[in-house]
Amino acid sequence: MTRFLALLAGLLLVSAVALINPPVGAAALALVIVSWWWRPAAVVAVLVAIGVIAFADIGVIASAATGLVATTYLLNAAVLHAPEGVVPTTIPSVGGAVLFAIAATTAALVPVEIAWAPLAAPVLIVLIYALLIGGLTPKPRSPGPEGGQLSADAATKTW
Repeated sequence: MTRFLALLAGLLLVSAVALINPPVGAAALALVIVSWWWRPAAVVAVLVAIGVIAFADIGVIASAATGLVATTYLLNAAVLHAPEGVVPTTIPSVGGAVLFAIAATTAALVPVEIAWAPLAAPVLIVLIYALLIGGLTPKPRSPGPEGGQLSADAATKTW
């Protein structure tokens, strides 16, 4: 199944590149074929796709769709020679890729006229991450029901 998904995502990546720039699409196809035997060629194929998108000035949604295809391709092409049982396309990996693509597309489509907005975005991302992770970390236990002193044995256990 991983080989099929790698092949399908590679062909979709080549199609996206070929729709924008057909001669470069042929080079991307060659890189996808070579990536079956030499995995770094998959990274070069994705870099070619990124370069084509950067110079073609296509829309945000088309860029996000190509990014999702590139992510799927890299996830599956990276494990073509992995041991049996390695599954790259899990629900968290696919969900994360889709959610980040939606977030990036939404951020790119929101018209912001504030000059300092690009500087505030990384700070906001770090704060949101800290809030999310803060809710997932375990809290230390209270000292005891009476609020008194803990025994020496209980004081060494912080969780």
